[in-house]
Amino acid sequence: MRQDMMKDERHRDTAESKHSDHTRQRALTHDETKAAEAAFKGEPFNPAWSAAAANVYAGIMSAMEKRGMTVVVEAEMGEECLTGR
Repeated sequence: MRQDMMKDERHRDTAESKHSDHTRQRALTHDETKAAEAAFKGEPFNPAWSAAAANVYAGIMSAMEKRGMTVVVEAEMGEECLTGR
């Protein structure tokens, strides 16, 4: 019984440490911040920025595109409801 409890405890510690690695927050680097700002402003990506900055830029652009598509679809559906199409 005691050995089972120890195994469960070790497994929980490992699972918690894996989870915390993926959810750990950190400050953005200078180029990641610049990439984020550029993405929000709709400015082009600077190829001099790091690969991590490229991930930040791509993630924000992707999220903004998805959100934009959702807004367009919702607007069109609302318009159809109003006009009775």
